[in-house]
Parts: sequence; C-alpha cells; structure tokens
Amino acid sequence: MPSTSILRKTKLTVTISGDVVYVIDKIAKEKGTPRSQIMEEMLREGLLKSKKRAIEKDIEAYYLSLTEKEKKEDREWAKIAEESAKRTWND
Repeated sequence: MPSTSILRKTKLTVTISGDVVYVIDKIAKEKGTPRSQIMEEMLREGLLKSKKRAIEKDIEAYYLSLTEKEKKEDREWAKIAEESAKRTWND
C-alpha cells in the first residue's frame, strides 16, 4: 500500500487548451463534481489504460519471441487446460 505521503493531494498548476477545459467544466457541472476531481479521474483512467497497453505489448512481445517448439508446447498446455475446464464445468 502506498505511504500516506503519496495519498495526500498535491496542488498543481497546469496549462490546458480551452476546448479541453470546456469539456471538463461541462462534465463537472453535469456530475455536480469539482473540476479537480474530474481531472483526477481522467488522469487516473489514462494511467490505467497506459499500464494496460504496456502489459499487452509485453505479452505480445513474449508470444512473438517463442520458438516453434515453444509455441507447440503452449498449444498443448492450452488444450489440456481447456479439457480440464470442460470436465470441471460439466461435473
């Protein structure tokens, strides 16, 4: 778990395009939520998406790096897992 100093809010000054501010203000007004909370939610969502893309890229790189022998073994393990799952769910 992050330390308490990481969990504290920090005030930032940023420069954002007017069109982006307009959208943020519109969302904040519709939700009845402070602008800073909307921005934090958007930033958090963007960070999570970025992490997810990085993980997906790493997974893709892993599978692309496999030799034909490793790919064959992976398919065999997948088949075993599929058959095991079918038996588990059909019981």
